[in-house]
Order: sequence, then structure tokens, then C-alpha cells
Amino acid sequence: MSAGPDWVSMEAEIAALLPPTAARGTRAQLLASLAAYAGAAVCEARTRGAIVPGSLACTEALQWLLCPVFICGHHRSGTTLLQNLLDGHPQLLCLPSEGTYFSSFDYVARRTPTDHDMNRFAAEWISRFVDPNFAPHFRLGRSDQNRAPAVDFAHLLFGWHEALRSRVPPELAPLLALVAAYRASVAPTSAPRAWVEKTPRNERYVQRFAFFGAARFIQLVRHPRAVLASLSRLYDTAEIGPFDAAASARAIGQSLRLAEKNPPRLVDRYLIVRYEDLASQPAHEIERIRQFLGISPHAALSAPSAGGNPVAPNSAFGGGTAGVIGPAAPPAAVPSEHLALLGVYTAAAARAFGYEVPVPRYIARFGLRVRDWPRRMGRVARGVLRRALRDR
Repeated sequence: MSAGPDWVSMEAEIAALLPPTAARGTRAQLLASLAAYAGAAVCEARTRGAIVPGSLACTEALQWLLCPVFICGHHRSGTTLLQNLLDGHPQLLCLPSEGTYFSSFDYVARRTPTDHDMNRFAAEWISRFVDPNFAPHFRLGRSDQNRAPAVDFAHLLFGWHEALRSRVPPELAPLLALVAAYRASVAPTSAPRAWVEKTPRNERYVQRFAFFGAARFIQLVRHPRAVLASLSRLYDTAEIGPFDAAASARAIGQSLRLAEKNPPRLVDRYLIVRYEDLASQPAHEIERIRQFLGISPHAALSAPSAGGNPVAPNSAFGGGTAGVIGPAAPPAAVPSEHLALLGVYTAAAARAFGYEVPVPRYIARFGLRVRDWPRRMGRVARGVLRRALRDR
């Protein structure tokens, strides 16, 4: 490895800031260290110059790159559990972090991303590949005296992007280059049949994935009351700002309505999985998912893992045994106003999936909608502004 940044020391500094060993209040320092590390890796990769994969390598890679599996559904509906169940299957390559491609990376999800855009994209993903929750935290591997995996990944990403952008829609080339580079970095001898990415609320972007004629979508649904309670707890424990129950109830309702609308559009390429069924009847649901994906039986499908290591099922309320699917808890209690908001925004759609949510009387529904209207219009205006800036 050529002289340059001390990758081993930089990674040791980051590792010391990761939970559970890090002291409280070090998140800002962790983010700064990750940003410096990722930026240095991108700069080092750019100095090497791109090595573009040849035509044969691209043809072989596209056989599985064009077969994505998109796990979607509202936040806290069980998407992480399903991702962890698919993680260890040898016929699948799972991205270890949420893709959030259209929501977080609109600057590359367009026809003409610049080198600067691709640098940002590479740096963000190098940071995401340092998982603060599960070991091994450095999903690309740790550096030594001979190699720096973060630099190697960025170098591969730039080369694959150059090779793929003339073979696929250019707005999707960065995403596929990311997947190809990740596989080349962590599992170069693997032979995946498909790749998996998990992004909550990706059900909104089904039409933007239309190029992938072989794509499979699995949407998780869960009782709206359980989802809202889990979200509220998450906001409280993570200290990520005030919890907007009305906005969350609207989003849960939208997700459930899309769970009704999307399957008829995609017929046998869209599967709905109830979280409660996956937790209480895992063998039955896993077999249904396996057949839907057309993959072989494998013990990994019944043991949640991340990076090949057993993990406890994801829960806002803690608990669980590593490698074991825990039972679904009954829907938690929520404040009466939150339950009323769920009745306004989710009751009709929830009923289609066997979830009963009480509906407030007409005057109460009207009052809740009126009170929520200014915040809703503010969100709409911000969304219009973001799209206008993206499409400039």
C-alpha cells in the first residue's frame, strides 16, 4: 500500500467511538471522523485512476445485477428482520445498509451525475459501511499494511460506474455500480443470483424501478398501532427531535394503501408479508418468501444475521436472542390522540390486512384534519421545492 493516510489509525479512532464502548455524547465526533476517513479514501481512489471492467465482466455481472429484491414497507414494520433473514443466503447479495437511493442520493439518481457527485456518493457509502449496531462494524474489512478496503471499494465503484452507465439507464448506473463494487470488495468469489436492498417506504418508487423487469418487491405491513408506538419510542430514545404523530399516521396510511395498489400492477413480482405472521409463523412465511424469490432452501433463512453474524431481531423495545426470531408483541398502548389520528389516516387501508383501528366520530375527524392542515401543506411545499431543485 502506497504512503498516505494512516488507515489503521483512522479506523482505530472510529472503532473507539462506536457503541457500546463509546461514551455518550460522542456522535458528532464519530460523524466527523467518518467523514474525514471517507473523504480521504475517495481522494486516494481518484489518484489511482479508473480501471473499467471489460465487456465480458459487465455482461456476467448484469445477469444478477438486473435481478434486484427490494424490501419495503413503513419504518418499524419488520423490514430489518426480513433483511437479516435473507442476509446469509448464498444465492443473494445483501447490501448491509438501507439503500435510500431516490430519497438520499437524488444528486446521482439522474442522467448526468458529475465526478463530484460520484465522490459524494462513494464517501457516503464508505461511511454507511461502518455499521454502528452490529459486528463486524467495518463491513468492507479493516485496513492493514497491504490494503485499505475503503480505498479499494471507491476505486471499484468509479470503474464500475464508468462501465455500466452506457449499458443501463444512467440514473440507475450509480446504484448498480455500488452493488457490483460491494460484491467485488467483500465476496469476489460469490455467485449471486440476485441482490437485496432494504429501504423503508420504497413502495413509493415502484415506477422509478420499472427498468428492472425481473425485480421482486416484498412489502412488510404491521398493525398501525404497533408501528406508531415503535416510532414514538424510537424518537424518544434516539433523541432525534419531536415526534410528529399526525405525519407518521399519514405515512403509515399511505404505505398501507400502496400495499393494496402495487400488487395488481406487478402481479407475481410483488409480495405482501404481515410482520405478525412472519414473527408467529416463521417457517410458513419464510417458505412463502423463498418460493417467491426462487431460491434454494437454506438454514440461514431462519436465523437473523448481519454480515454473517447472528443478530437479535430489530426492536424499539429491546430484548431478543441473537439468531432467533422473537414473537410479535401485542400492539402497544398509544395516547388517545395518536389512536384517533390512526383512525383518521389508516383505518380503511388497515382493514384490508386484518388490522382493526377505531375510527373517531365525524366531528373529531374533521377537527384533527383541520389542525393538521398547516403542517401538511408545509411538508407538501418542501417536497415540491426539493423536486424542483432536483430536476433543474
